[in-house]
Amino acid sequence: MYWQNAIRVRRTSPYFRNRAQLIAFSFVLFSCGLNPQNADIELNETLPEAKITVYQEAIDQLGLMSSIYSDNSLKIMSKDILDNTGTSVATSAEIPRDITEMVKSTLNGIGGNIRYIPYEPEFMTNTANTGYSDYGDKILPQVILSGGITEFDRGLVTDNDGLSLSAEIKSQYGIEFDDQTKSSLSSVTLDFNLIDFKTFTGIPRIQAVNGIKLHKGTRSDNLGFTIKSVTFGAKGEIKKVQGRHAGVRLLVQISMIQIIGRYQKLPYWRLIPGVVKDNVVIDQVLADFYALTESQKIAKFQELLYLHGFGVTPNGQLDGATQGALQSFSQKQGLNSTNMDQTLYLALYEHIPLNAATRQRRKNLSMNAGSQVPTIQARQSQERIEVPPPRQEPVEAQAPKRDGSLKIATEKKQYAIGDTLKINFSVSDPMYVRIVVINSKGAISTLFPNAYQNDNFCKPGKNYSIPPSGAEFTLDISEPKGVDKIRAIGSSKPIPSDVMFFTKDGQFDDSKMSNYNIRSATDYVIQ
Repeated sequence: MYWQNAIRVRRTSPYFRNRAQLIAFSFVLFSCGLNPQNADIELNETLPEAKITVYQEAIDQLGLMSSIYSDNSLKIMSKDILDNTGTSVATSAEIPRDITEMVKSTLNGIGGNIRYIPYEPEFMTNTANTGYSDYGDKILPQVILSGGITEFDRGLVTDNDGLSLSAEIKSQYGIEFDDQTKSSLSSVTLDFNLIDFKTFTGIPRIQAVNGIKLHKGTRSDNLGFTIKSVTFGAKGEIKKVQGRHAGVRLLVQISMIQIIGRYQKLPYWRLIPGVVKDNVVIDQVLADFYALTESQKIAKFQELLYLHGFGVTPNGQLDGATQGALQSFSQKQGLNSTNMDQTLYLALYEHIPLNAATRQRRKNLSMNAGSQVPTIQARQSQERIEVPPPRQEPVEAQAPKRDGSLKIATEKKQYAIGDTLKINFSVSDPMYVRIVVINSKGAISTLFPNAYQNDNFCKPGKNYSIPPSGAEFTLDISEPKGVDKIRAIGSSKPIPSDVMFFTKDGQFDDSKMSNYNIRSATDYVIQ
């Protein structure tokens, strides 16, 4: 084959060598006599896939973190979140006009203690009018999320690069190749604020203002075939684009992580690599810390140590078990002191393990707090539990047997300060048992179930004790002096912690406890 004319090359980029195969392919087409118009191009088939972003794991972990760090749920409603710049229309939707659904799916996907409440007034009104629903069972939000797209800067940086090539063969065949590469950089910013639903005022410092820079690159390859003055144009476009809509979704997710983390006082920066500590959260945590009394600080340290896996229970007393746990944690974190200061407190607060086991430990703490569990403390050697003392002469009683019977007694009727208390009880039938003690000042504490005896389903023919033999805790008698009243109830069903009611003199309040007829009582004197 004779080459009549030279090949003319106009080069504006280093892509020439990368396109040699394409040119060679074109000559193969000519040599084989293939008509380009008959070319059959196979299209790729893409299956549906879940929309997973780089922050999805952080969203999931935020829900777990919220259920570990606190019992309190956050009920949040969102206003419509729109493009406040107006450029979504002017630019033919280069950015989304309405991102409310992105916000909704992000909030609802957090889980844990975060409860998303949709704002659908028309739907709620219609269902109420038709009788399908009413407002009685509806949950009101605590906070309202407001915000929108506040900045969109397109074309911050634009760069063009390309390669053009043409060839002619015997004046009958021609090849033209054009490769143009374009890239641009744009920026999008979102603003979010939380509003108190009750007062309709903004919550100070609980906001999120985040921006993202989006890179867009477009490559256009234009290959033209000319055969006897008949031209077939095959033009394709390869796009390597970080889509602006996808970028906005990432911005929504990271903003929700930040604003929820700030409101719930969570160390959310642990969830996203490269994020620095948030001083808004740190300041709130330290403000809470310094507002505690000395006893409350000890109890808070004990709570955090328990969440870290140490065998302590919040009782507000700096005992040996607590000191040992503090020493162990300090050594693990490389701290030089076990002083209960803000440095140690923040270290405990920030590094709570995020796993299912820790979540269960939080549930244990919540259950015990709701049950008013007494000061039961694990011990390495001779740590003990303090039980409040009583006030009147001991009187032992037993409820009439109906669905079964429950007997309870102490080993002695009189105790001195520092003595050890042991309680024995038994049941006539399988039943759940709950036991409390009322001290001489009227304070009520739950003795059973407790952190070491959490299974309160008891069976007949077995003698139960508090503490049981070989237990790692003891019940110690302490001030004030007087009479302690031990009260117990039994039931064939699990017994909630809030069903025991007493009169002013410490007796069962029959008007409020008619559903619990299996009862037992005994008193003892502290001298």
